[in-house]
Amino acid sequence: MPLSSLTPVVNMGAPLPLAARELGRAWRASTQRRELFCSADRDCAQAMVARVFCPHRLEPASVRLPLAARMEYLGAGQMGLSCLSYGAPVDITPGPLERFYLLQVPLAGQAQLRHGREAFGAHTACASLLSPAPDLAMHWERGNVQLILRIDAEFVQRFVRAWCGAPLLHAPTFAPQVALDQHPALLDLLVALIDVAGRASAAQTAHELPLMQLQYQILAQLLSAIPHDLQAQLHSSSPPIPPGFVRRVEDYMVAHCSEALTPEALAAVVGVSVRSLFLGFARYRGISPMRLLRKLRLQGAHDDLLHAAPGQRVTDVALRWGFVHLGRFSQEYLQAFGETPRQTLRAAGQSPLSS
Repeated sequence: MPLSSLTPVVNMGAPLPLAARELGRAWRASTQRRELFCSADRDCAQAMVARVFCPHRLEPASVRLPLAARMEYLGAGQMGLSCLSYGAPVDITPGPLERFYLLQVPLAGQAQLRHGREAFGAHTACASLLSPAPDLAMHWERGNVQLILRIDAEFVQRFVRAWCGAPLLHAPTFAPQVALDQHPALLDLLVALIDVAGRASAAQTAHELPLMQLQYQILAQLLSAIPHDLQAQLHSSSPPIPPGFVRRVEDYMVAHCSEALTPEALAAVVGVSVRSLFLGFARYRGISPMRLLRKLRLQGAHDDLLHAAPGQRVTDVALRWGFVHLGRFSQEYLQAFGETPRQTLRAAGQSPLSS
């Protein structure tokens, strides 16, 4: 059966689903996205897209319509964000992706995919999460605009191996169909990633802490919310670390809380799996290590606001300490210190700017 016959049932006159609406708005608002190319030449489009992703075969499915290929890009630490569209229907055959995952969210139009043994339609109500191992072929309809998140397979594999303490685990293969409107936490993280990546590019700084946090949060959300073939291993039992190990990790976090600490790095401090680390904190502290780290960073933000230099902004301080959701940061700050970040900044003699 040809891919082009797998037409998803979509009411094209209906309002866009929340995910497509919010991600499209966030992408358009990012002034730091850059155009990689705009071309009607098939060879040019194929070569430019291959530079970002991988070699593939690109075949226009219509000789009457101009290809009008266009691609924008925004760097996001170890992840990359792209927006890709073609002015004509095209068949795209990369085969197995091998070195990376793709989360593809149609902002407009639709596509048909064959991913391993599964064939399905992707549209503004259904994204696709493509894993490295299965064979892949796609048919994009004219007017299909896809926002694409690229995640290195090595990053994912390193995470699951550290979580389980199993150095031979393979990279997981996910169920490829994702209704983002059913995963609001993942949608929030993607919108935040676009925003923070844009701020980092504008400031010409790495923004290492908030970008690193968002990358791990997105990965953790995918592994916990989307079905995959390593669920049994990730949820199996594991002995918690003893109290002495918990104290060593706590001391390390106090000394390094301003750095881009990951669950892997904290587990490596005492040489255990990430899962054992989390179980130890849950048993002996009643809190996750990342939640405790968040409290330490909240105190660091408070100290910075108390001693703010002229022109310092609440947003700058929040991002420096890894808080990318400014509304949640203000709520947690108020609960912890009995005043808002603006009030602390005002008390330090600064203008209470928040953006």
